[in-house]
Amino acid sequence: MILQLITMDEWAVTCLKDEKPKYQLLKDYLKELISSEKLKPGSKIASENELTHQFQISRHTVRKSIGDLISEGWLVSFQGKGTFVRGSQRSRQSRIIGVVTTYLNDYIFPSIIRGIDEVLSCNGYNLVLGHTGNQFEKENTCLTNLLNQDIDGLIVETTKSALPNPNLDLYRKFQQQAVPILFMHGSYKGFQASSIYEDDTAAGYLATKHLINLGHEKIGGIFKMDDIQGHARYEGFVKAHRETGLPIADKRIIWFDTQDVYFKLGKPPNAYLDGFLSDCTGIVCYNDQISLEIIDIARLKGITIPRRLSMVSFDDSNLAVVSEVKLTTVAHPKEKLGREAAELIMKMIAEPSKNFDVKMKPQLVIRSSTGAVGNKAL
Repeated sequence: MILQLITMDEWAVTCLKDEKPKYQLLKDYLKELISSEKLKPGSKIASENELTHQFQISRHTVRKSIGDLISEGWLVSFQGKGTFVRGSQRSRQSRIIGVVTTYLNDYIFPSIIRGIDEVLSCNGYNLVLGHTGNQFEKENTCLTNLLNQDIDGLIVETTKSALPNPNLDLYRKFQQQAVPILFMHGSYKGFQASSIYEDDTAAGYLATKHLINLGHEKIGGIFKMDDIQGHARYEGFVKAHRETGLPIADKRIIWFDTQDVYFKLGKPPNAYLDGFLSDCTGIVCYNDQISLEIIDIARLKGITIPRRLSMVSFDDSNLAVVSEVKLTTVAHPKEKLGREAAELIMKMIAEPSKNFDVKMKPQLVIRSSTGAVGNKAL
């Protein structure tokens, strides 16, 4: 700790000999400790209170020194945890984090990006944004562009994470350049990297168990096959059925992918979708977007929600409350996930040898799209 590295007498002599402002003297002193590795990468520095007491200077002076060192890339701060020495000299040069999501301007993605930016901007970082449209080709373009920039870290929402990824060689190039990589919402088979995601298996279980608790036995599911979230949510769906001894009928399960979603679930409904809706009393939908599509189709067929058909979805996006039917949904952490992703990437910059696997707990939000099976009073 800093408190052990200089005495009060030595500090007083330094102040008398140098006419610089005290905040600048403290900055220079800390930078010298970091450069000489007396304070090693990843080590925690003393708190503001400790520095104030040690050097007999105001808290405002200490705060300005620390703030400048964070902005200049010498230190990194984690809310509730303290301030740490950053990992490498290289990462003090660019101050840029690459952020790649599947989409940018709609659904839950602006909230995630806002959470990331909130934390990174407070620590003196800028963002370079890209989006893939959940397409490998666009992911390739984003990664190639970022390889040509001097970024400090890379946060990526995985593209078609349930499928073999043809761009792993590009991710390996980032690793060769000592750029830490953090995946959101999933990971890629055959590639070792840190990740942060909602526990989608638990989310699928919560959604399904809610319908079972309401007395539903003929429960359908609509899941995405090319993203790992769909598989995990289906796993939770299966777990809830097995736990209660209910059978799962193949005719009540629809799998779709990025390309065929509107072919399978668009309007007017096809014969298979007609039969699916007729056979179910409750449906677990992959996300709020899909739920609204199903609500529109149900309306065309004269199916009332939730009197005839109950629906649970995922994400608790703004779409969950725009319809006259307010969606029961498993909430996505959105900005919280973004903030934690930003804190994680800074930890990875400060401590490059560490990998992280952060699983966030889901929460069910109950609204008017679900009700007891056969409840004619609804």
